[in-house]
Amino acid sequence: MIEEVKQELLNLKDEKYKKFSSSLLPDTDNIIGIRLPILRRISKRIANSCYERFFNENDDEFFELTMLEGMIIGNLNLEFDEIKKYIEKFILKINNWSVCDSFCCSLKIVKKNKKKVKIFLEKYFKSNKEFELRFAYVIMLSYFFDDYNYMIEKIACFNNEKYYSKMAAAWALSIVFMKHFDNIFNDIKNLKIHPWVLNKGIQKALESYRLNKEQKEKLRQMKAFLN
Repeated sequence: MIEEVKQELLNLKDEKYKKFSSSLLPDTDNIIGIRLPILRRISKRIANSCYERFFNENDDEFFELTMLEGMIIGNLNLEFDEIKKYIEKFILKINNWSVCDSFCCSLKIVKKNKKKVKIFLEKYFKSNKEFELRFAYVIMLSYFFDDYNYMIEKIACFNNEKYYSKMAAAWALSIVFMKHFDNIFNDIKNLKIHPWVLNKGIQKALESYRLNKEQKEKLRQMKAFLN
């Protein structure tokens, strides 16, 4: 089966998109160049038919095969307790931000299983591995953005120096500023947030159109005070 999927992907390759994707992932040299809507369409087909065989045969020869596996998991019509084992195995494969973030966005099952997911995420929040941490923080900012206390608790606990994990924590902090500005503005002085994450999170919030001019000015003043 996997050889058939590989051939299908090779027939769909887009050289311009390959060049674009490669520019975003300079350390990834096995990109074919398949646009995401096409991968999503293929993933739905496989999720509804022979996903176990795909998982067993997938050798991740191409970047898109790894992306496809993550999308298939997100399309499985299973309960969270059943799908969890596939999520755990896939997390071990994550080695760049694109695979991580695409996978997180595919896991719509999180929306209906938030209590279970919080428990599931704990070991990843405690991990010292770059992409296990990124997975936890991207899931949190994608599906728990309305939960101020949970978001700020996990951001305040962050302590890792790997770039892509730091970026995810900073991204999460910027979401907190956008969604809960008054709360975080009042609390920030009492929180011990990783300095790099704090500065990058404020920067990303200042770049957002979701804050008004008054909020951004307050944010600039706060940043000057904290630094």
